[in-house]
Amino acid sequence: MRLTTKLSAMITFVSALVMLVMLVGGVTSFYYLSDLRAEHRLQTMAADFDRTLDRLSPEQISSGLPQVMGPLQVVRITFLENHQPVKTISRHQDALMEDEPNRYRESTIPLQQHADYALHIVWIDSAKTWLTSFIGASIISLVVLAVGILLLILFFSHRWLYRQLEGMERLETRAARVLRGERETVQQGSVLEWPPKASSALDRLLGDLQDASERRNRVDTLIRAFAAQDRMTGLHNRLFFDNQLATLLEDSETAGAHGMVMMIRLPDLDTLRDNWGHTPVQDYLFGLVNLLSTFVMRYPGALLARYFRSDFAVLLPHRSLKDADSIASQLIKAVDALPPTRMLDREDMIHIGISAWQSGQTTQQVMENVELATRHAALLGGNNWSVSEKPAPELSRGSVKWRTLLENTLSRGGPRLYQKPAVTGEGQLHHREIMPRIFDGKTELAAAEYLPLVQQLGMAEGYDRLLVSHIMT
Repeated sequence: MRLTTKLSAMITFVSALVMLVMLVGGVTSFYYLSDLRAEHRLQTMAADFDRTLDRLSPEQISSGLPQVMGPLQVVRITFLENHQPVKTISRHQDALMEDEPNRYRESTIPLQQHADYALHIVWIDSAKTWLTSFIGASIISLVVLAVGILLLILFFSHRWLYRQLEGMERLETRAARVLRGERETVQQGSVLEWPPKASSALDRLLGDLQDASERRNRVDTLIRAFAAQDRMTGLHNRLFFDNQLATLLEDSETAGAHGMVMMIRLPDLDTLRDNWGHTPVQDYLFGLVNLLSTFVMRYPGALLARYFRSDFAVLLPHRSLKDADSIASQLIKAVDALPPTRMLDREDMIHIGISAWQSGQTTQQVMENVELATRHAALLGGNNWSVSEKPAPELSRGSVKWRTLLENTLSRGGPRLYQKPAVTGEGQLHHREIMPRIFDGKTELAAAEYLPLVQQLGMAEGYDRLLVSHIMT
């Protein structure tokens, strides 16, 4: 139960309890005081009778008692000696209420100075007579009706108080969600929340936290981007390239990963700047970078990075030597088609080294192989490329084989699907990751290996449609 509900319920309960206590206390007090008054009057009469008995006999005293019995509403007095009646005096009393006969009570009062004597008195109980009459019952009914009306007023007051305090509950609910760490999903408070200043302060703090979170995310994104980006060309840098290559070589889920690495070496940029100035060299560099980016973008999953000064590296996951040779040949032809310039010898400005890699190797081994191939291309002279002497693994396929394999896979109902559960820190299942695989007749190929070919061969739409329908069913 919430605090506001407890508060309103407690106020209503206490108010009703106070009214009930006042009603019961008033009735009880009325009975008690009436009895106490009547008993006191009878005790006074008995004390006077006891004192008078020293001077007069009971017969002499009884002659004056009828005058006293009227105001005291006494009907009969019996004088007892040793518990035996000696003298009885009676007096008629009119009815207190017209619609109800009198109610009587009896009292026996011993005399203090005369222990053998006592008075047995029959008197009218005015309180009981009044309460059992029509007027008394009517008044009690009116009191009960008034109490009922007050209880009804309390009920509606409770509802009104609950509605007034509902804004506090709304504010408490939002605060509880914030404490549970749900700041991102907490919406702004409504005008019904109370107190309004606390609600506005919470809205402002949540807004500031959201702005700070967005700024932090942007800063983190920028830091990561600049940490992985070359400042001069805007391409990825050596650190990012080595990390991506190491991930492919060491990933346990892609044990059969393979591909090609190309290193493109251009003339030394610092020497060109010293000889021809910064602006012409920078413009020419941007032109070459755009040319390289255009070629690399044709191959999904490929990565272009500025590796060191005038060396550019290209990572081609799950590609064959034939693909790398095709890229190198097209690059040299594109360089030959560039406009002539006095800064460079167009016939001897680009040297390309090519090396294959597969999972299990280290980044250092792969880059040493491609570096040797690049040096060999530079020693040959002219615009050319060279392949590492280490033989390429027999893991790649040509485009015709890939197309045949993918078409057969789609015609047979799509790739095989595997589920990988994702578990939270508390050990509860959060979601399941779907991992598609295709079978080439010998082994199963991971999605990272064949998806670039799916996109390159124009089969992405049919593959995605078939994959989604397979997952849904």
